[in-house]
Formats: sequence, structure tokens, C-alpha cells
Amino acid sequence: MTLRKKIILSNILMVLIPVLITAAAVFLCMKTSMGSYWHTLETMYKDENNLQSAQSLIYTYKKELWETDWEAAVFDWNENMNNLEKQLADMGYYIQVRMNGEEVYSNISPEDMDAAVAVAGGALSTAKMLTASKGDVSVIKYTFYRDNDACSIIAVNNAHSADQARSYFQTYILKYVIFFALLFFGMVLFVNVVLSYWISASVLEPLKKLSAGAKEIRDGNLDAVIQYDRPDEFGRVCGDFNEMCRYLKQSVEQRLEYENRRKELISGISHDLRTPLTSISGYLDGLMEGIASTPEMQNRYLNAIKIRTQDLQRLVGSLSEYNKLESGGFRYNFVRGSLKNFVEQYLEALRGEMVKNRVKVTFWCREDCPVLMDENELKRVLDNLMTNTVRYRVKDTSSVEIRLRKLEQEEMAELVFSDDGPGVPEDSLERIFESFYRVDASRTRSNEGSGMGLAVVMEIIRGHGGTIRAMNRKGLMFVMKLPLAKEKQDGENTDC
Repeated sequence: MTLRKKIILSNILMVLIPVLITAAAVFLCMKTSMGSYWHTLETMYKDENNLQSAQSLIYTYKKELWETDWEAAVFDWNENMNNLEKQLADMGYYIQVRMNGEEVYSNISPEDMDAAVAVAGGALSTAKMLTASKGDVSVIKYTFYRDNDACSIIAVNNAHSADQARSYFQTYILKYVIFFALLFFGMVLFVNVVLSYWISASVLEPLKKLSAGAKEIRDGNLDAVIQYDRPDEFGRVCGDFNEMCRYLKQSVEQRLEYENRRKELISGISHDLRTPLTSISGYLDGLMEGIASTPEMQNRYLNAIKIRTQDLQRLVGSLSEYNKLESGGFRYNFVRGSLKNFVEQYLEALRGEMVKNRVKVTFWCREDCPVLMDENELKRVLDNLMTNTVRYRVKDTSSVEIRLRKLEQEEMAELVFSDDGPGVPEDSLERIFESFYRVDASRTRSNEGSGMGLAVVMEIIRGHGGTIRAMNRKGLMFVMKLPLAKEKQDGENTDC
């Protein structure tokens, strides 16, 4: 059964069941001792000799009494008056009509008139309105006025039995009770149908849209959007559904991106392992097959094997280090210190190496920048950047500029490292921090680095709560931001 039919049926049953239970209770009461109350009610409205029914009928025909042509002295030609005479006769009443005191029509026998006079006496001729009953004889008189004319009608029942004896309660009250009960039930049924249709429509419409949206997702369309903006519960559900679609789409995109990165990572690891291993295998074959026949050649082969083994060690070490940083398993030893002093001390310690590698470094800083930092890890960041500057330069010398400044509004310290190297293509700037990513797609220079350096740099900066981005500015520029440390507090050494 559909939801709409269930709503319609439930609304009908909400009215029908109480009505049926009430009717059954009334029926049981009538069949038990409580039925005496029903008998009392009927007795209260009992219509002796149909007196009340006849009164009501005569008053109902008031208009027709004036419009009748009494000179014809018969009722047969007038359908309405003929119905009056017939209905009164069915109740056992015969009538006499007088216009301005003169009799214009009568079907009352002398015996019936004598019985009426015996009951009503002289009031029958003098009274304008009269209702009298004695024994089996009942007399009714009504006088109607119009301008200066008067019309009176006398109805007499002289123990004449009625063809259909019904109480006043059965004739009028019960009839109206049944009529209004049926009217009430009909109105309830109509309103229930209308309201049920309205409610079911307000429920089924969003359900259909939700069903259509679910099918779109099943078919792979994660851009499906449900257009339903009404401020009700279904509006919130549809909003949650749209939010779920956006989350699913984002999750799928992240998963695809992760899969691509995983494939690239595996490919990079395989390539970078294969290159030194192939070289080592070749040198070993040369030693075993006697190609290196002299001690000098043998020594050169062994040195080459050692260098390739060191390349493997660096690659494995970088992988282990990156895995710890990315997975959150690495514990930093944060110390509140001056970033300016740290950079100055680092450059002073690296002075000899810079001279050897023909690197000129300029450091600019106007104010101190206190930060929480792990000095060993930040040293690794600068080491990687310096190494890349030397490794990928196209000139014999390198010029490096380091700038440090405080960003008061952002509460960050900005450290900028830039060189005069060749830079990288614009479409590669966002990817140089990915593990094993190289601008050189052929990877022919894999022996010059593991491809993990900048990935490690990004993880270290993130571990310090900062950000890093790269851009081309007459070379390659790295912009790093680290949070400024709060005022000095107890327990400033922090392991994370």
C-alpha cells in the first residue's frame, strides 16, 4: 500500500472507528437496562393523535391557503392543497377553511364537528389559535392574517386511526439527527481526502527527488543536486543529502588523488631503487667475470659500489623519515627561541661549506621573531633548500637571499628563501612538494637526489604549525610562515 493510501485510510479510520464504537455502545445500551432512557426520550416526544405533526403541516401550507381559489370549493385542481388534505387525512384529520368568517371549504362530517365542539366548546368559534385534545379527539385551529383579511383552518381528528403512526421524535428529530450525522461524515471524508492528498504530496515530492538523487549517485553522478528549498524537515534532509553528495565527491577525488600519488610513489621508489641496484649488479658482474683485472680497476669498481650503496641508504633513510613525519609518529622537541639568531648561527656554521660550493648568502632581518621550533628539524629544512640550490643550478655560482620579518596581524613569522637558479615550470610549482616528484619526467638524474627532500621540508613546516609555498621570482622562492610564540611561560620546552 502506498504512503498516500495509508494516510487517507488512517484519517478516515480516525473518524470512522470512534463513530462505529459510539454507535455500537448506543445499540448495546438500548438493548440493556439503559434502553429505558431511549423509551423515555421517545415518550417525551410522543405525538398523540399526530397533533404536533398536523400543526406543523398546517403552518407549512400557510402561503398556499391564501393563494387557493376557494370559489371552486375543491382541492383537486390545486396540487399543493390536495397534498395538504391528503397528508392530514393520512393522520386522521379533516378540515374546515373559513375566509373572513365564511366557510369556503370543509370535509368535516357533522359528527366530527360535534365532537370538536364537545372538546373545545365556544372557544372553537371565538379563539384565533386553538389546540385541544380529549381522549381520542383532537382539535386544531389556526388563523392567518393578511391586510384586513383573515383565514382560519380547523382540523379535527375524531378517533380516526392514522395510516402511518409515527412519533414526533421519529418524524423530525431522528431524521435531522441522521441527516446531520451523514453530513458530518461526508464532510469529514471530503476534508480527510483533501488534507491527505496535500500531506502525501508534501511527503512524496521530496521522497521522489531523494530517490532520483540516490539513483544519480548509484550511476556515478556525484554532481547531483536536489532542488528542494522548503523550510521543513524534508528541506533539511535534502540539504543534508546535497552535503553528503559534496562530501562523497570530495572523498572520491581525494581517493583518486591518493591512488595517483601512491602509484607515483611506488613508481618513484622502484625507479630510484632499480638505478643503483642495476649499477651495483653491473660492477659486481665485472668483478666476478674478471673484467676488472688490475687492482686499480678493482678498487674503482668497489668505490662505485660503495657510492651506489650510500645512495640506497639515503633513499631508505628519506623514506623512513618522511613516513614518520607524514603519519604523525615523529616527536618534535619544541623550544622557544629566536628565529633570527637560529638563522644567523646556521649560516655561520655553514660558512666553510658555502665557500666550497661557491654559494653567496645574504640575510635580511630587522626585528626578532620568537617562535617555538625544533632546531634540528629546521636545520634539515635549510639543508634541503641549500642542497637543491647547488644541485639544480645552471651557473658555476649561486646567490641565495634569506629574508625574515614579523607579520603582526597574522601573528606569524615569514621566512623567505630565494635563489638565482632556473626555477621550475609554473605547472609544477604545486607538485614539487610531493614525494618522488621531479620536474624531469624522464628521471635520468635520479642519482642526484631521492626526490623526497621538499616533501620532508613541507612535513616539517606543517609539524611546526606553519605553511610553505613556492614561486618563481628570478629563480625559485620558498615562502615559509611559522606561528609566533606567545609570551614566555613555564615549561616552554615541549615534545610533540
